[in-house]
Amino acid sequence: MTYSGSNYRGSASVPGGGSARGGARVAPPAPTGGGPTRRGLIGSAVGLVASVAAAGGGAAVWATANGANDDLDRAFDLGGLDDRPEKTTGAMNVVVLGSDAREEGDDARSDTCIIMHVNEAGDEAYGISIPRDTWVYIPEDPDAEYADYTGAEDKFNSAYGWGGASLTVQTIEELTGVRMDHIVEIDFAGLVQVVDALGGVQMNVEHADAPDYYDEGGVESIHPPYRYFEAGMNTLNGEEALDYVRQRYQYAEGDFARMRHQQELIKAIMDAAVTAEVLTSQSKLTSFIDSVSDAIKVDTEFNVVETGIEFMHLRSDDIVFMTMPTVGGGPSGVAPDEEHAPGLWEALKDDTVGQWVAENPEAAGQGEEEEE
Repeated sequence: MTYSGSNYRGSASVPGGGSARGGARVAPPAPTGGGPTRRGLIGSAVGLVASVAAAGGGAAVWATANGANDDLDRAFDLGGLDDRPEKTTGAMNVVVLGSDAREEGDDARSDTCIIMHVNEAGDEAYGISIPRDTWVYIPEDPDAEYADYTGAEDKFNSAYGWGGASLTVQTIEELTGVRMDHIVEIDFAGLVQVVDALGGVQMNVEHADAPDYYDEGGVESIHPPYRYFEAGMNTLNGEEALDYVRQRYQYAEGDFARMRHQQELIKAIMDAAVTAEVLTSQSKLTSFIDSVSDAIKVDTEFNVVETGIEFMHLRSDDIVFMTMPTVGGGPSGVAPDEEHAPGLWEALKDDTVGQWVAENPEAAGQGEEEEE
């Protein structure tokens, strides 16, 4: 994996004063590229818990899970998108987006994007983070809020700023040539709510190693109230978990470290969701399911509970996380690695990601240096 532009301050270009293209709006330092996911596979997590409920968690919990699935905010209609790649395999690709809005009506930006790929056999899962500053082509979209800015190259997260989740999916499909099946989106407040419903999560805090912030004892947040996180295993509540996985300036790898921490949070949420403490408590289980259903938006066709049952055997250790191969380049300082990224996208299309990872361990972030 080539790390580059680690201290570049990301922003999404949006209309409004300053430059020929409307100026750069600087996003608050806030990822794995990836979102995860800091917000990651929450849709899969609730499905996983619902599947456990179906297997013996009780009729009341099962009813709660089904009701939550029915009541989800289905804000995205992917079927209405034009000029999409064909579906070539039975694998499932889910775009997991995290927006940085805290309140309803906030002008949000996409701070995390992870492509979650589950192979056709259902026994392998991969999370691929796309760095938000990656310089990419954003397709023209006359329906986008800022349509005049589309059909041009810019930072990846500008797609969300200009046209929301719909344009983000179009940008991913343009970049990869792979059809995305579903989308899950969660914001800051939703993440806090989900983690707190679980009673917190266990995370192994990485100490600050950037020259200006080096601290072997831990890492201090650059955001109020300036929490200090001691290095090593910690139990974090929702606000603390969100705060920790937003940090990047304190790490030598910058945004890539932040994406890695976000991926770790996804695993921590999944692990916490299937602990005996949660699964043996009807109140905690239903609270978790309710919190997730309130926190996420999905597409019109995504049946979260049915998906969870189909993949109920997968656990956090079964997911291989990586970041899209990048190099230094483009006005943002981050560009797709043309040596390795096309091969990853072909593998995604052909449902051979496991083979690609085995053949390209360093590009996939699975080499010895990445594990240290």
